[in-house]
Order: sequence, then structure tokens, then C-alpha cells
Amino acid sequence: MVNDTLTHRNVSHRHTVLIVDDEDIVLSSLRTLLQMDTDYNVLTFRSPTEALNAIQRHPIDAVISDFLMPELSGLDFLAEVKKLYPTVPRILLTGYADKGNAIKAINEIGLYQYIEKPWENEHIKMVLRNGIQNKTLEETLQLKLKELDESVRSCDALANREGILRQELNLAQQVQRNLLPKSFPLVEGYRFAAIFRPALEIGGDFYDIQTLPDGRIAVLVADATGHGIQAALSTALLKFAFATTIYSGKPLTEIAAAMSDILHKGLPESIFVAGLVAILDTAARKVQIVNAGLPHPILLRPGACCLERVPVNGLFLGVDIPGTTFPGESAEIELKPGERLLFYTDGVSEAAGADGSQFDDGAMAEHLGTALSTSIDEMVERLADSAVTYRDDRQEPDDITIVAIEVV
Repeated sequence: MVNDTLTHRNVSHRHTVLIVDDEDIVLSSLRTLLQMDTDYNVLTFRSPTEALNAIQRHPIDAVISDFLMPELSGLDFLAEVKKLYPTVPRILLTGYADKGNAIKAINEIGLYQYIEKPWENEHIKMVLRNGIQNKTLEETLQLKLKELDESVRSCDALANREGILRQELNLAQQVQRNLLPKSFPLVEGYRFAAIFRPALEIGGDFYDIQTLPDGRIAVLVADATGHGIQAALSTALLKFAFATTIYSGKPLTEIAAAMSDILHKGLPESIFVAGLVAILDTAARKVQIVNAGLPHPILLRPGACCLERVPVNGLFLGVDIPGTTFPGESAEIELKPGERLLFYTDGVSEAAGADGSQFDDGAMAEHLGTALSTSIDEMVERLADSAVTYRDDRQEPDDITIVAIEVV
């Protein structure tokens, strides 16, 4: 039976969460939790068949389903939900013994996440919040990318209508900027800074910073081949790949491998991605890094006589070599108070001067020699400015992205 009226759906700002379980106590507990602590419109059913009938008439934004139900298994039910609402996050409630099947279902039916009983209230709210945010992001991206694709197809017709083309580019720029983090994590003892400067209105560089459920901080820095609209579209898929894999709890190399697989399936053959994924353990002051083609990260230590690079390498993300799996190397470093860690794209390091030398050949080290005397925000701004100034006007400009972490 439906425990909440379906008419609530017409309140546009409220997301609707569907819960299906054959145990009244589970339905009651989850409904009470979400009604008291969130503004979700909650629909509950004991019968998966009745739930399927209902959602054919009333859209939903997330679904939580029990694994074992007498009428229809949770996996079969969620598979049917996927047919109706492909972007809706599907969450499976399992017992400990069902864990293996739940993991298998992640690949078979695109399960967003599984949660073991008994659940933690804060965790289940976080999973729903992230799942609905990802759904909204994916649907928005699909809409905007469709608009951009239509603009690209009609580019010749718009060649003499510069004003309209400029409007479309501004839209693309706004979409790409909206993919970037709006703020940095507030973690005692740490500061974060980042800069993104596309060579054109839009570009192929991208970065993201996410706070994981256990308090660790995940960082992505990436550089898709090319510039302009084609490269910018790749960053939308990067955002999706990062957001859908980083919360899996798997080792960092497996997360990077999963991202690479998503990009290989979604990107054109002519596009690949140099990327770096890092996870900062704020309590242990350790950073684990998997690098897939970006310049080596730089560690700045107070009083050090030279730059210290983190020599970790790997194959580009999205590249498929028959007979191999993603071979990204990983490294772990410990950070101490006063130290800063820099991730950056080759738009910084490969800026070429008039004599053919690259910024990374010596000028970059000279610039960073006094970097610790400035704030972390000023440091990334000055580094980007110096790379642009160093670059000869005859060199094709490249996107610049820098992300920095400081221990204070």
C-alpha cells in the first residue's frame, strides 16, 4: 500500500524517494527518518509489483529496494525500474549474506550502491543525497550536451551570425564552469586552492574535489586531448565517471581502472584523457596518488633546496590496449605541516619560451622557490600567470589547471 499521497509530486522542489520492502518495520523506519530529517516526498510499498505500476504514472528521483522479497527479487525489481528511469539511482538493501550478489548487481543492472542492514541513518541520507545530485547532474548534462551538439551541427549556418554563436559558446562555458567545485572542503589543518584557465572559451582540462563518507578527500585533475567544444564535452563524462566510482570504497587503482573503462566506452576513439586521482587521508596526513599521464606532482617542503617530484606514471585514461588492463601506477606520500602538494596539467609545464625551452626546464622551479612565502591561493595564481607569461606568442595556447593542498 502507498503510505504517502502521490499528489505531493506536483511540489516541484521536492524530490520523490521510493522505498520497497516486504517488512513494515523497515518501511516505517526509513519513512520516519526521511520525513523527519529531509524534505523528500517518500513513497513506500510492500509489493514491488504495485510499486512498478505506481511509478509508471508518477516519476521518482531515487529508489531503495530490499534484496529478498517473495513476490519479486530486489534485483529483478530494480532492473525494471532501470527500464523506466535509467538515470534514477537504484539502491539495494541487503543482509550480510547477500553482499556478493549485491556487488555482482552493480555491474549487471547499474546499481548505484548497496547498503547492508542494519544501516546507519547518516550514511543512507548521504547516499540518497549524492545519488539524487548525480541524477540531476546527468540529466542536466544530457540536456546541455544535446543543445551543444545541435549547435555544433548547425555551426556552418551560424557562421555569419556571430552573436548567436557567441551566445552558444557562453552557454557551453557556463555549463563547464558549473561542473567545477563551488567550494573546497573545510578541514582543520588543511587549505586547498585551484585554478582553471581554458585556452579558449571552453577547454579540455577539468578538476574535482569530493569529500568521502569516511572524511578523506578525493581529488581529480584531468586533461582531455584537444580544445574547444569537443574537449569540453569530454569533461562532462569525466565528472560523471569520477562521481560514480570514487564512492565505491575500492582501492584507488581499481577506481582509476573503472573510470578508464567508462571513458573508453563513452569517448570518441580520437579522444583520450591524461588524468590523476588522489585521496588525502586527513587524519594520517597521507596522500595516495594514481597518475595516468599528467606531469609528476610536486611536493614543496620548507627549506628544501629543490623541487621534489612524485615519480608516478601510468597509461592514459580511456585508452584500451588489447590484452591489458589499466596499468596506472600508485604512490603514497606523507605530508608534514608547512608542506604543499601541487597537481597540474601540461599547460603549465610545457609552456614553451621563444628559445624553445619549456617552463618546466628551470623557470618553474625558480618561480616555486619562493612559493611558500605566499598564500596557497596567491601561489596558484602566480604559477598560472608565470606559465602564460613564459609562453611564446607563437605557441598554441593550452588549458591550465592547478590544484594545491597545504598542511598548516
